Amino acid sequence: MKYAIITLFAIFTITCAYAGESIQRVGYLKDKGKNRIFTLSFNKGVTEQEIRKNAENLPNTTGRITAAYYYIEGSLIPADGVTLAGTVFKANDILYETPGLSKWQYAYMLGFKGEPQFVNCIKNPNNELCRQKK
Repeated sequence: MKYAIITLFAIFTITCAYAGESIQRVGYLKDKGKNRIFTLSFNKGVTEQEIRKNAENLPNTTGRITAAYYYIEGSLIPADGVTLAGTVFKANDILYETPGLSKWQYAYMLGFKGEPQFVNCIKNPNNELCRQKK
């Protein structure tokens, strides 16, 4: 009984902590080469500047790629498919090629040389970081 109460309290605490967050991590991959891909959900009303700040503060290994894809709440977002992909190439296949997934609204890429790129995919849907499939 004691463990059940502790477990319920822990679940409640975690749920309350995440309930107030306006940007939530949905999927995450860090491959053997320390490249990272994040899929994230954001609440309506979150500004582009808040999302950009979030992206710029994501963990990164110098000389490696960090990519983040931001979806509006209620979107069909890949979670386990990205997390369990094993490599960034497989994760990108899931993100860009799986039919039926929602399009992300913002994309962020920090490349090998440390050059950041942030794209609003609603305003720039033809950018290479934006999902073209429906």
